[in-house]
Amino acid sequence: MNDKYDIIVIGGGHNGLTAATKLAKNGKKVAVIEKRQALGGIAAGEEFHPGYKSTGLIHDTSTIRMSVVKSLNLKDFGLNIEEKRPNTTILGSSGECIELSDNIEETCQEISKYSNKDAEAYKDYRSFIASIRPFVDGLMNEMPPDLIKLGTKDLWTLLKKAIGLKRLGNKTMLEFLKVAPMSVADFINERFETEFLKAGLVAPAIYHSYTGPWSSYSTLNLLLWECASANSIIGGPQALVTALEKAAIAVNVDILTNCGAKQVLLDDNNEVMGVLLADDKVVQAPIVASSCTPLVTFYDLLKPNQIEYSLEHSIKHYRSRGTAVKVNLALNKALSLNGLSNIEYARTGNSIDEMEKSFDFVKYRKFSVTPILDIHVPSVSSPELAPENHCVVSVIAHFASHELEGGWSEDPKKVFGQNVIQTLEQYSPGISNSVVGMEVLSPQDLEERYGLANGQVYHGEHAVDQILTRPIPSCMRYSTPISGLYLCGSGSHPGGGITCMPGALGSEAILKNR
Repeated sequence: MNDKYDIIVIGGGHNGLTAATKLAKNGKKVAVIEKRQALGGIAAGEEFHPGYKSTGLIHDTSTIRMSVVKSLNLKDFGLNIEEKRPNTTILGSSGECIELSDNIEETCQEISKYSNKDAEAYKDYRSFIASIRPFVDGLMNEMPPDLIKLGTKDLWTLLKKAIGLKRLGNKTMLEFLKVAPMSVADFINERFETEFLKAGLVAPAIYHSYTGPWSSYSTLNLLLWECASANSIIGGPQALVTALEKAAIAVNVDILTNCGAKQVLLDDNNEVMGVLLADDKVVQAPIVASSCTPLVTFYDLLKPNQIEYSLEHSIKHYRSRGTAVKVNLALNKALSLNGLSNIEYARTGNSIDEMEKSFDFVKYRKFSVTPILDIHVPSVSSPELAPENHCVVSVIAHFASHELEGGWSEDPKKVFGQNVIQTLEQYSPGISNSVVGMEVLSPQDLEERYGLANGQVYHGEHAVDQILTRPIPSCMRYSTPISGLYLCGSGSHPGGGITCMPGALGSEAILKNR
């Protein structure tokens, strides 16, 4: 380890590694500081029961940005990607199944088993998504304009966005402007009639969000996800981490694991001068890029007297409420859901109203009795994660309050784990008899293990006021009011998930400003 660098990146997750690699490729001397032994953060797979390995906290890799993969040459470092989203099975509690795939005709044939009307509606739905995708991609894959200074270049950027909206055509443009503020329940109810299908389509809009399907602007979340979801990483999030690590090493990034950051050091002019490590060693650098959550960056890594009241006030009110529990299951046989085996991704919900009732629990500091499940069986495509003829099941269960009444001791975690098992029993009768190991990570566990403030997996809720000006207006372009301190994590534009885009855009901001 050297004691002086051009740039220090705090956090060795997928965004931190992306930022560090792009900076080093541009001739900067870069170090990555990671407090855990393993790189990858929420994307790191790890053993949770003897012989069984999880796929990481988040298992959806469909939103990875191919522009980042290509710019870092990640395929040269062993990353394999299918440029289509993975098949996902929508489950009904009475044994129904619909598999959503990239093949619209095949998906419509599946839907027509339950409703010919919904099959036609799905074609229209996919056509609408395809028509708005270029506009949405332009918003979400580029650095946001400077809405505070609004120079000539930024005004031109805004004009181009407006022109992009107009190019959708009057019908599509007006439809987009109409539906974006709607509740996703209203949006989907207008188009479809089959209850369990509607619930499955709605689900991505409410994952990791303090919203239910009847919340305003939740349609915007759905549209953003639908437009971004287009790929599948072979081997899951860990494969991405492995490729990013190799890419970083190839451009001489120093990677320091088991090396937590205690404090970002500032000089008398309130400018960055380095990082104080957990072992009280000092590493010098005039620039620090934090891929930690905004709350951790400003509250834990800086002293209270080093940030102005307006900044502290804004960060304090940046909404970051965790609502998900990660449950890893080790089974002694293959998983069958509604009679189907070899399902890799599945969603539950049954009806929009059931999903809303499940969300209601978090309002009162409780957790859902019948949680909404986002299911992934990584051992279907990666059998090395479990013993032969056994399997691993990754479940992200919604909804549960971070501020649980009475606290998240082992007893409520056991109860919630049983709630997940009982919910799975609706789709896989007898599954409880095949569970040989289970790990339940509450929102508080997620905060402690991964540094996720309040257990918020996306580093902050996805909401209309926390997307383009993410996390707050004064930090929306990755630089902060602290000279030399930048953000490059999921708390920055365009938000959370396995995208690598905050890291890529954050590094671009550093190179542009320095």
